Amino acid sequence: MPIPILEFVLQELEARKGRWPAIAKAMEPKAWRSYYSWLTKLAQGRIPDPGVNKIQALADYLRSTKQRRAA
Repeated sequence: MPIPILEFVLQELEARKGRWPAIAKAMEPKAWRSYYSWLTKLAQGRIPDPGVNKIQALADYLRSTKQRRAA
């Protein structure tokens, strides 16, 4: 059974703790501080119902970087 997208994102963020600023810079280079703030709140469970578009974009990024690390 596939893992729900939000659960996947949260697990990946937990595994990448300490690299959140780099993720934020990759996702939103011009507004990375704002994105980092959102990312931190998401990872800490302080955003109970995040928007699907942001979660999908983050999941796509995390999957692509996970595949590159595995290769």
